[in-house]
This record gives sequence, structure tokens and C-alpha cells, in this order.
Amino acid sequence: LILFLVLSLGTRGANLSRPVKFNAQQAVLIDVALVFPELFGAAFEGQRAFVPLMEPASNFVFYFYMGCVIYSVSSNLQGKTPNQIPFISNAANMATGPY
Repeated sequence: LILFLVLSLGTRGANLSRPVKFNAQQAVLIDVALVFPELFGAAFEGQRAFVPLMEPASNFVFYFYMGCVIYSVSSNLQGKTPNQIPFISNAANMATGPY
């Protein structure tokens, strides 16, 4: 919780470069996006009718998260902005601002 608050609120007024702010905002938004499948899974926990749906969904969330991490790290190592993650990159771009 503390790391979430530091990354989301600490980068707005800080004297950091734009790529650092963008990456911090994108990390926060990816974490927020991972909360929704967890809430959905907790809502239907213990119901046998949703078990065939929950296992593939859990695998998808893991692969999506790992894909985002690998894409972001490889883009940063190449000196590019990792701005091709659907919805999340646009929201991070808007939260970061033009400067």
C-alpha cells in the first residue's frame, strides 16, 4: 500500500524526468488492473460452476502481467518508451502530462 501511494502520488510533483514518471504511473496502473481479476475471483470463490473459467483466467492474468513486465523492461533497455500496452499506456500518458 505504501509503495502504491509513493509511486502514484510521489511522481506527480517530483523533479523527475518524464520517462521515470511515465514508468512509475504505468506500474501503478498495471497493479490496479490486476486487482479486478482478483476481486472477480474472490466473488465466485467456492462455487464449482466457475472453476473451469477461473483457472484459464488466472493463467491469462499471469501471462498478461509477465508480458507487460518483459515488454516494459525490454523497451526501456532499448531506450524506447513502453507505450504500447492497451489502455494502460494511454492512461499513464495522460496522468504524466506533456512535460
